[in-house]
Amino acid sequence: MQKIRYSKERLKSNLRIGLFFLITGIVLLIISITTTKWEEISIFSIGFGQALAGIFMLSIYYFENKLQYLTITNGEIVKNTLFFKKIKISEIKLTKEFAGDLILKTDKEEFLINTQIIEPASLTYLKNSLKSWL
Repeated sequence: MQKIRYSKERLKSNLRIGLFFLITGIVLLIISITTTKWEEISIFSIGFGQALAGIFMLSIYYFENKLQYLTITNGEIVKNTLFFKKIKISEIKLTKEFAGDLILKTDKEEFLINTQIIEPASLTYLKNSLKSWL
């Protein structure tokens, strides 16, 4: 099993955004609990929303860091997104690069790989592997 990894910049930005939203939300929640002068806008609800957004971004970071972008195993390439998508290597008829993406075509479908979010070493491995398979 070989993993094609996300770039470190993508993972770090997801972590930073998640922490920022979570900390901002917690601060706003503390402010809304300690003061009662906010009558027009509910700071509590804004803080709660910020905290939820932070938790959501941190869960995306965890998911992407644990599973990574692509997994190559048992003759299949699996894209690890919310809804997993897979393609059999033996069915690939054509590979094409277009606008920074790799497009793998079979008789039935197209499999799009965004190369801009892949770590450079993993991208080199993926391209070399694709050349050897075809």
